Amino acid sequence: MHDTNDFGAGITAELPAPIAPAALPDIPGGEPNLMPINALANPVRIEFTLWAHSQPTPTEPESVDIYCNGNKVGEKVWTQPLPESERFVDIPATHFTEGTLQFDYVGHVYNASELRSEELTLTVDKTPPTLGASNGRLQFPELGEDDLTEYFLLTHDDRLQALIPDYVGAAPGDVIIYYWDSKLFENNEVDRWVLTREDIGKPLQFPYLGDLIRERGDGVRYAQYAIEDRAGNASQVAAPLDLMVAAQPAPRVLPALEIPSLGTQPSVDLKLLNFNAALDVIVPQAAVINPGESFELVWGEEGSFASWREPGRDGQRDYAVPMRNVIAMSGKVVQLYYRVVSLGTTLTSEVREVRVLPIPLENMQTPQVNGRTGGDLEVAKLTSDAVVTLEKWRHIGVDQRVSIQALGTSDNQPSHPVLTDYKLTDTDVASGIGSQGNVTIPLSYLRQLSVNHTLEVSAMVSYDDGATWPPIPNFGRLTLTIR
Repeated sequence: MHDTNDFGAGITAELPAPIAPAALPDIPGGEPNLMPINALANPVRIEFTLWAHSQPTPTEPESVDIYCNGNKVGEKVWTQPLPESERFVDIPATHFTEGTLQFDYVGHVYNASELRSEELTLTVDKTPPTLGASNGRLQFPELGEDDLTEYFLLTHDDRLQALIPDYVGAAPGDVIIYYWDSKLFENNEVDRWVLTREDIGKPLQFPYLGDLIRERGDGVRYAQYAIEDRAGNASQVAAPLDLMVAAQPAPRVLPALEIPSLGTQPSVDLKLLNFNAALDVIVPQAAVINPGESFELVWGEEGSFASWREPGRDGQRDYAVPMRNVIAMSGKVVQLYYRVVSLGTTLTSEVREVRVLPIPLENMQTPQVNGRTGGDLEVAKLTSDAVVTLEKWRHIGVDQRVSIQALGTSDNQPSHPVLTDYKLTDTDVASGIGSQGNVTIPLSYLRQLSVNHTLEVSAMVSYDDGATWPPIPNFGRLTLTIR
């Protein structure tokens, strides 16, 4: 009788180990000779090797006994030469209990001698994988609670990375079967991922590719998976995780900035006469600016005086062009827009043109000479240079420059530059030009003018620190008669 103690120290096996054809090939890190679970639904074939000098007869038969963990589980007897195709024994599946099984056999030769085989180790696994936390519900660490959008895919290598909660007994050869459904438990398979030895002990992550996500459409989608171990034991399907998907390529809509105070036309007028605060602008609700994208608002030609740029902020729609930057554009047509940097590409919104209308001439101040606003200037009675003043005007500021010129009738010098490209000071802003009596027309100039002819004093202001000037004087013109 063969029992668990028959093979002690010093016993040499004379025959090769038996073979279980149904056993799976070994893989790195996997269990040896793992039996697929579907192979255990019926008797399992165990093959043996026939010895070299086999001469069975009806009176001297030969046989083999198959042992599992020292217990006889099957036998075969023959009385004539045994063809290779018959060298097996079907072992009842009941003997294949879970765990590691050692199979060997003893050959009984016609001459009553016995030959023992090497051992075959088989592994039987009948336990389905147990899902991890929250019934195995997938996690999407990069996405969090956000919707799955086209922009997310564009900024994440066109894939959504899924994380499987750790589960008990993860092993090489386990198969992750994952799904992407439009209905609960539709189990519309995406792909299968076979774990290798290198995957074990690391976070188990797999990707849903962008092409698949787009192909299966937008809306609520359900992501789940099941695990099938290498033996074929399947877990239950993990609890689905629902996601709101909006991943279809959409046109990039960047409408023009809204200007509540000026209307909705592409080209609008801004009257400086009525302007008294910063210019409020709004990024339209329809503008497609994805979270995390940088954008900025732009007023005027970049690099020009009083052009303005302001970085946008996530979630903020209301902005304001400072009053100073608006006033400095007097007389110009200014472009107002925003631009978005998306994946290294700069996208520019529709442009709104703002015509900044100067203050009308009739609403501007007129220069005065010695306090006169018109009439005669009796030069013969003057004992000193004539003082020129120009009272404060609407929107006066230190960003501005003023030029004033006197023009009379003379054979020698008809005109005299009173101020040229003069930069305003805080004193000028507070009290007007010439309030200190320091802006004058020389008496020598006035004395050489023709009597009974007019003297005109004109002025113009540059609102952009002298970068540009109006084509004609933009203040009232003073006319005096020289006496």
